[in-house]
Amino acid sequence: MAMMNAFKLAFADCVPYPIAAKIGNVTLSNGQTARGISYSVGTPEQDFAFLPQWPLNNVMVYGTDGYCTSPAPSTEVGCTTWRGGQYNKVASTTRQQAGSGSYPSDASQYPNRDYVTDTMVLNQNISLSQLDMGIPLADWGEQGYYPMMAIGLGQNSTILSALVSAKNIVSRTWSMFYGWTGDDSNSQLDGTFVFGGYDRAKVTGQGYTFATTANPACDSQLMVTIEDMILNFPNGTTTSLFTNPSESIAACILPDYPVLMTIALDPYFNTFQILTNTSITDRSFGLAYFSMLYGEGDQPYQGDLTFNIQSGPSIRIPNNQLVVSERSINQDSGALEANSSARNLVINPVQSLNANDLPKLGRQFLSSAYIMMNQDANQFTLWSSNPTSAVDLVAVSTNGTEVTDFCTDAATTPSSTPQETTPPSSASGKKAALSAGPIAGIAIGAVAVVAIVAVAAFIFYRRRRDTAKANNAGTALQWLQKEGPPGDTLDPLTGTVSTNTYSELPQDGPKLKEYFKPELHGTPSPRTELRMSPQQRYELVG
Repeated sequence: MAMMNAFKLAFADCVPYPIAAKIGNVTLSNGQTARGISYSVGTPEQDFAFLPQWPLNNVMVYGTDGYCTSPAPSTEVGCTTWRGGQYNKVASTTRQQAGSGSYPSDASQYPNRDYVTDTMVLNQNISLSQLDMGIPLADWGEQGYYPMMAIGLGQNSTILSALVSAKNIVSRTWSMFYGWTGDDSNSQLDGTFVFGGYDRAKVTGQGYTFATTANPACDSQLMVTIEDMILNFPNGTTTSLFTNPSESIAACILPDYPVLMTIALDPYFNTFQILTNTSITDRSFGLAYFSMLYGEGDQPYQGDLTFNIQSGPSIRIPNNQLVVSERSINQDSGALEANSSARNLVINPVQSLNANDLPKLGRQFLSSAYIMMNQDANQFTLWSSNPTSAVDLVAVSTNGTEVTDFCTDAATTPSSTPQETTPPSSASGKKAALSAGPIAGIAIGAVAVVAIVAVAAFIFYRRRRDTAKANNAGTALQWLQKEGPPGDTLDPLTGTVSTNTYSELPQDGPKLKEYFKPELHGTPSPRTELRMSPQQRYELVG
């Protein structure tokens, strides 16, 4: 009996394979692209670019009226890109009206929504049928800070609950690496979003685990303490932005926030300007909303920026993610454009009414950091990221234990048909009892047979599990992996740039004189002059 129980335990230790999807350019119904988590909704499938959001609990999909108001594009084609798509509920044959009370409530800042249920496809293997989702009935005044389709990852997240209930994941865990969004192919890389675990290939060094913190100023509950912020100059010298060695600041990680960080103008951003010998006053109303723009004649900062996290890793943001071309959406075509003449420092300094706001660490922080949150254990783990297209998924249990024994389809799908058993014969005639010797022989033989069957079954299980691992890993690679950045060929006579096929880049390279190979369309546009008072330049809009 002990032997059989041990085998049963071994069989029960397997877990579902984590669910991974890329973070990259998603082609929308207007023919343009938006960067986000690539999920589909409805039948036939409609592709959207999502970002996670807090304290939102439900999935939020913008409809054919995206309710775009300034600073969003006013055209439908531009609004579609701004929102990460437009959900046409009439076109979906699997859409139904949601039942009253079938979904959790959300915080008061969110707009009224029309709730429906529909199928959501997370990757080639996993879809959720009749998932509740809300279609906003108005803009909700968040301007360019939270404009897109959203996956609610609040404490009552419907998508996490649905995945756990369907046994698609073993715990209410998610993880994220945003990827790289620099100006050329060497500084661009798709990111990854994972339910039920994390991508071990995309982390390096030790992982540091922190308890989540209930803070009304930090909706994600992902609080860290920054012990130092260091400028890494190209000549190898380093300088701290902190004037006091014992100084530290608390910060909230918000993975969907559109800039690297918000920080107080005085003293930190003022110190940055002094150390880099610049004075930056213009703001961007593009994708890195309300971050800083260098002026004509300014020399943009050429170095890196390192965050030393208390009891955690050091996260170094490379310059090609810190200072980029300004990205915006073309009003007429809906295309994402990069203006190579406008250098965008993806930091949002705040002052006056916002001077004491809790600093935020946003998307670009997760270009060099990898984060995983386990809601069951009320903890999150932070690593330095390893930018790579390789995939190595690891499941995480409810108590935070890593698991790599993945179940086969048969093991994860319990039978719904009970097995019938034939009762023993109840013949009325009595038979002579066997003697002790034959009984002992039969018992020994039965034990031997059971042991042989158990060993054979265990070997078969191990082989199927290993096969399932290989198959699942192969599927994840097909779904996530991109070819590495191609080499660029420069023709010295014509000055043209030829580029091998790469999903993140347009194929119409500019002339060498204006050489710029953006992730987005590289059609330089006239610089927007921002007419704001000095105070307005350093306050959060709204």
